[in-house]
Amino acid sequence: MNFKYYFFILLLLSIVLAQETEKSEIECSHAKSALSFITKQSIQSDSQNNYDVTFYDIDMKIDPSVKIIYGTVGVAGTIITDSTNQIDFDLSLALQVDAVKDEQGNDISFEHQSDLLSLFFYNDQLTIGKEFYFIIEYHGTPQSSGFGGFVFDNHNNDPMIWSLSEPYGARTWWPCKDTPLDKADSLDISLTVPLNLIAASNGLLVDTETDGDWTTYHWQERYPIATYLVSVAIHPYTVFYDWYKYSPSDSMRLEYYVFPDNYNNVKDNYLLTNDMIGAMAQRFSEYPFIKEKYGHAEFTWGGGMEHQTLSSMGGYSEGLIAHELAHQWWGDMVTCANFHHIWLNEGFATYSEALWYELRDNDIQSLHDEMSLNRVWSGGTIYVEDTTSVSRIFNWALTYNKASWVLHMLRHIVGDDDFFNGLREYGDRYRFKSAVTEQFQEVMEDISGMDLNYFFQRWIYGEFYPIYKVVYSQADSDLLIKLNQTQDSEVFEMPIDLRVNYHDGTNLDTVIHNTAKEEYFQIPVGNKTVTQIEIDPDNWILRWIESISLDTLENGGIIDDFILYPLYPNPFNSEVTIKFSIPKVAKVKIRIYDLEGDNIWSVTNNYNLGTHIVNWNGFDRHGNRVPSGTYLVEVSNDILVKSSKVLLLK
Repeated sequence: MNFKYYFFILLLLSIVLAQETEKSEIECSHAKSALSFITKQSIQSDSQNNYDVTFYDIDMKIDPSVKIIYGTVGVAGTIITDSTNQIDFDLSLALQVDAVKDEQGNDISFEHQSDLLSLFFYNDQLTIGKEFYFIIEYHGTPQSSGFGGFVFDNHNNDPMIWSLSEPYGARTWWPCKDTPLDKADSLDISLTVPLNLIAASNGLLVDTETDGDWTTYHWQERYPIATYLVSVAIHPYTVFYDWYKYSPSDSMRLEYYVFPDNYNNVKDNYLLTNDMIGAMAQRFSEYPFIKEKYGHAEFTWGGGMEHQTLSSMGGYSEGLIAHELAHQWWGDMVTCANFHHIWLNEGFATYSEALWYELRDNDIQSLHDEMSLNRVWSGGTIYVEDTTSVSRIFNWALTYNKASWVLHMLRHIVGDDDFFNGLREYGDRYRFKSAVTEQFQEVMEDISGMDLNYFFQRWIYGEFYPIYKVVYSQADSDLLIKLNQTQDSEVFEMPIDLRVNYHDGTNLDTVIHNTAKEEYFQIPVGNKTVTQIEIDPDNWILRWIESISLDTLENGGIIDDFILYPLYPNPFNSEVTIKFSIPKVAKVKIRIYDLEGDNIWSVTNNYNLGTHIVNWNGFDRHGNRVPSGTYLVEVSNDILVKSSKVLLLK
């Protein structure tokens, strides 16, 4: 879903349900119902874990004159637990259930409350492996809300009826197991509408049937589909077509349902979709629903929604078209298992916008130009901790922009070949299934052969971004660098591109792997004179550079400095670790004093540039165990002395 043009506008209600919204601030009664609804929607009932849905058959008559739908939904599935006597479906209380029947037409006992439709059975009726088929008859006016649902609207005084069910709106217009974790294997949807209207939906249109003043459009989706991706788009559309040729002998039809008065505005950009599919197929694998279709259906919402095989479009920019198309792979083919991991949908689609410009222009600078627009400096985690807040799920800064930077950085870390091979493997491994962050991480580690846990843990589950402060100096044939991360948050372990510019106009590109908030690096430069260094010169990291300065070597400078890290564990019992980092070869002395000032233990060694560890086991220089108490650890390089206290407990 793309919110780039209108940041989560609440249609009809004209309010924003932000995380900080208090119930007392909401005046509209429908808005109060919506807020109440979204505070409980993300949790499945116990009985919803007892079965797996395999098929939905939605048959719906839609009367825009009275804004009522009359629906019959058949649900097929399999019991996956030892035994159960209850099956729950999600369904808004705004809709009235008229009957629930089994496949033979027998009535099934049910209860409809708290937006759950519960079906009751005898204990021996539903056992593990049992297949079922239920038919639910209902009617009513769907309760639309800030996250969409089912909307009766109009355009140019003609009915414009549309759905947008992400994240939890499917239940506002049809009974279902409303979670992206359980995809139905296939779906039929029949839409009966007044004669002058066209009803577009997922998959292939297999039949139209006219009966008096009504026409029924019968669509079939034969690929697995999540409930929030089921769509309805109804209007007296102008329809036009294009063809995507995916082999010398095969083509797929592209279908465009547009407002008649908007045809000339959207046509040229819509026709770019053909090239976009081909470009993304090269990077991601072939378009996943190739035996059906792809297309757009205009609607009156100010953004886009990646309904499977038919994106709903409230705009027609290249970026929006690329974003919703990319979702057919990342969101529709592979779907986040829950909305904690929505970045797997939205971050991927946002990065795909930049990929399209790179491919269109055959210029990686176009990628960098687009990514520069996605830089964000806000706090909060990409991982969505509170999935009851729709505004938090679709936080533009985190879920879209920062998440796109995760992919941008990952691409550079593993390299283009492994990155795109990893995306294709991720698509193959979880094709038509659902996934979470750790499964994507596992795929990228398998393909690259790298341990990427440091990267995913910090960027997905941590906050903020690195702020670099760099000081450098040249000593004979070596460039010495002191790099600090000055942000208040924890360290970002990252490989960082470094460009060394020389006086003769040449340069050296290398990579340093930064693992600490303060760290030294030594780069051999021979007999060349360094004039300037650049950190991450090509902008592959979401970072801020506080300063890069040349050290004058006055008062010792970075050549004589060193880092003493916090002692650990502290307090200690059997052994304490003394960790330090030096910028050049040096003789380092470590002394330990008791509180009376007596030097009880010491060691002196020559150490190379880098980080080193010395352990003290709590014994003095004579091999005697020292008593419990506080001791002073002192580290020196004959120029500077640094110290820290440690507590020994027996």
